[in-house]
Amino acid sequence: MTPYRLEQADKNKFAVHQVIYSNSDIEMWYDWNTRLNDTKFTNQCFWIMRGEDRIGGVIKMNDTAMYPFMIPPFSDRQQLWNILLTCCHDLRRINGVLQEDVNILHSYGFKINVIKQVMCCPAGTHKEPVPPSGLSLYLLDDSFDITRFRNVMKEGYSGGIDYEIFGVPSDEKILEDISYLMQVYKHRNLSVYVVDEQNNEIVGLCIAGISEKMPLGFAEIGELCVVPQYRHKGIAEYMLNYIKQSASAYTEVIKLCVTVGNNAELLYKKTGFQAGPRFARMTKR
Repeated sequence: MTPYRLEQADKNKFAVHQVIYSNSDIEMWYDWNTRLNDTKFTNQCFWIMRGEDRIGGVIKMNDTAMYPFMIPPFSDRQQLWNILLTCCHDLRRINGVLQEDVNILHSYGFKINVIKQVMCCPAGTHKEPVPPSGLSLYLLDDSFDITRFRNVMKEGYSGGIDYEIFGVPSDEKILEDISYLMQVYKHRNLSVYVVDEQNNEIVGLCIAGISEKMPLGFAEIGELCVVPQYRHKGIAEYMLNYIKQSASAYTEVIKLCVTVGNNAELLYKKTGFQAGPRFARMTKR
C-alpha cells in the first residue's frame, strides 16, 4: 500500500502551486503577486505526499486546515480529503472550503459554521447619489462620539443571519469593533452616517475606507447597517453609492465580505457588486 504523509513545504514554492491549482481567487485580488503574498502568511504549509509524489498541498495550523488543493494529474477530491483526514487525526476545523468540497466533508462528519463570499465593484457612479427625503448624510471621523452608534448597530443587525450564527455582541464588543475599523481605515477614511433631521436620530451607518496595508489600494466596506424602521427607504443604497463615488478619487475598486444568506447581498448586487467564489468554515461534529 502506498504510504501517504504531509511534508513541510517551502512557502514560496507552495504559494505558487496554491495560486495556480486552487482554481479559486476567493479574495478577488485579480493580481498574481498579491495572491502569492496573501498565501505566504505562515510557514505551516505542507505538501500532501503519495510515496514520493506530490498530489496536493494544505496549510495546517494546530487543529485547523486551510485552502487545500490538488496537483495534477491527481484529481480525486474525495480521496484527497480521505488522505488528509487520515494523515491528520487532530483536524477539527477547516477554513476556505469551496462549495464542491462541502458535501464531501459532510460525509466525514463536518458541519458548516458559516459561508462567506467577497464581492467587488468599480469605484464611482454614473449619476450623483441623492439622499432620501428628510435625511442627511454626514462624514464620520475620529471626533465623533462612537457610543452613539451602539444602539444603531444592535438594531441594524438584530435578526440578521450574522447574529443568528454568532449571536448578539455585547455593547463593549460593538464599540471595540467600531474603534478597530476606524483605526484600520484611518489612512483614508470614507465612513458616513445618516440622520433623520426631524428627530435628529442616527438611522444608518457605513464604516469604510482604505487601509494602509490593503493590497492593491482597494477600498473596503467593513460595516453597513440601517435601523429596522428605516429600511426600504433607499438609505443603504444611498450610502453605498456615496462611498463608491467618494472612493473613486483614490482607488478603482471597492470590496466587501458578506455572509451568504444576508439580505444585503441582493442590495450589493443591485449597486454593482460582483460576487466571488463562496467559501465555508466547517468544524467537526
